[in-house]
Amino acid sequence: MIKLIKAKIIWIMGAIALILIAIFSKGLYFGNLASQSSAPAQNILTEKKNDSPRISTTNPSPLEETIVLPTQSISISFNMPLESIPELRYSIEPALDLKVELSDDKKTVKFTPKKSFELGQGYTLYIKSETKFDGKKTLGPEEKVYHFSTISYRGV
Repeated sequence: MIKLIKAKIIWIMGAIALILIAIFSKGLYFGNLASQSSAPAQNILTEKKNDSPRISTTNPSPLEETIVLPTQSISISFNMPLESIPELRYSIEPALDLKVELSDDKKTVKFTPKKSFELGQGYTLYIKSETKFDGKKTLGPEEKVYHFSTISYRGV
């Protein structure tokens, strides 16, 4: 009799465990419902943000106050396509010749130094507010400023 009761308890606990595994693996738990209900609100916020041009990502990320290698490229991605490379308004201090490339979707600009960045040098990259995007929109009232530096050579 005791063996029969133990067997039933083990069987019930196993069934409960399988049900819980199924619930969590299928995403039927309450946590998934919360993320589904907040998704439309996030899309609405994203759509409002997409009304005006903005920088969405940089590589390296974050670009501000980062240290780059002397030949490393810097990429800046926008939330909407640029009109063309000539419509990108930028400058770098100290002055340096940069090769500027635009991605196929026209949303990412890649800056590559034609000659290496100086070792141990600080640089400031300005993306000017006059930068033009498709639809004749501009980046906004203020330019975007990124400060970065290169690795320093300490010698032997």
